[in-house]
Amino acid sequence: MSHFTEYTSKIHLFHLLDQTDDKLFFIDRHYIYRAANKAYVKGFNRQVNEIIGCHIQEIIGTEVFENEMKLNLDRAFMGEKVENEGWFDFSESNRVYLIVRYCPTYSGENDIIGVVVTCTDLTEHKRLQEEKVLQDKLLLEQTRMAQIGEVVAFIAHQWRRPLHTLSTYLLRIRREMEDQSCKGFHKELERSEEILEHLSQSLENLYHFHSDEGGTIKIKTSIEEVGRLLEPQLNAGNIVLTITISDAVTIASYLPVNRLLHLFWVFIENAIEAFEKSDRENKKIIVGGYEDNEAVIIDIQDNGDGITREQGRLIFKAGVSSKEGESHGYGLYFAHKILTEQLGGSIVLIPVDEGTLFRLRLPKQHFTKG
Repeated sequence: MSHFTEYTSKIHLFHLLDQTDDKLFFIDRHYIYRAANKAYVKGFNRQVNEIIGCHIQEIIGTEVFENEMKLNLDRAFMGEKVENEGWFDFSESNRVYLIVRYCPTYSGENDIIGVVVTCTDLTEHKRLQEEKVLQDKLLLEQTRMAQIGEVVAFIAHQWRRPLHTLSTYLLRIRREMEDQSCKGFHKELERSEEILEHLSQSLENLYHFHSDEGGTIKIKTSIEEVGRLLEPQLNAGNIVLTITISDAVTIASYLPVNRLLHLFWVFIENAIEAFEKSDRENKKIIVGGYEDNEAVIIDIQDNGDGITREQGRLIFKAGVSSKEGESHGYGLYFAHKILTEQLGGSIVLIPVDEGTLFRLRLPKQHFTKG
């Protein structure tokens, strides 16, 4: 007679299920846990008796249950084998990437009494995969910015001499007019000189944007430069950019100035894009700021339609965008990396009654070299 009884076979079966890294559980038709292996229990930092007998919603959270698992469980209760995969944000666990399989379980009379759910954790593999994609995109972004910088530097070099020559001609004309008392052309001459000064300043802004030097940086001046470079987009959208930062607010950085300018560029351009689908009449972007003993705090706010709570939670994650296409959703992600990893600062999304408000905190000194 075999000593491998029904009792010992169950013990061996339970032991076998506990050796797998897959998370396994059995749930009845009332969504109540009836069994779970060690890997599943460990994932929620609970004891097994704190899960068995509970409704699944109590463990995984209402949002995941209603939006992810309930529909698939119901399909399995109808006799269908179901499989899906994706990121899951459980209420009492870290964010994980799972392949989830739902298999209906039958009684002796072929009635479905529950569902066995198998969760295969691919979080680490997925993160490595996504990190590689992000590194590739970061390399492309850096290459694109370098190419833009080369073009800007070339234009700046080509414009300098003609602008200087034009300035010399205008100076000669002014002297000739003064000698011959040609007062009637003074107004036109002054206007020409104003245009020349504007072109020269625009050229300096472009050259500054390509600069790879660090040093003391005036925050207001940097934001004004970005505003001038984005002026066509601001004018096209009938958007007013207001800067209320004192000229005295500065930071000292070893990092190239263009990284800080790129940072401001992303947030202001993001605010401009927030108005694209808005029918608001008085469109405004307000950049304010102040400093304390250790940091400069900068608020960038628009009065657009704002973002949802869910969008706010994911806004700094790679690839998250309200626009369609793989090329979108990386501006804020890269800006966040520059701010936190290279500048040693921080950023938070501040809840406001109208529009969107980003608060940037930049250390005044001791930036990392890089």
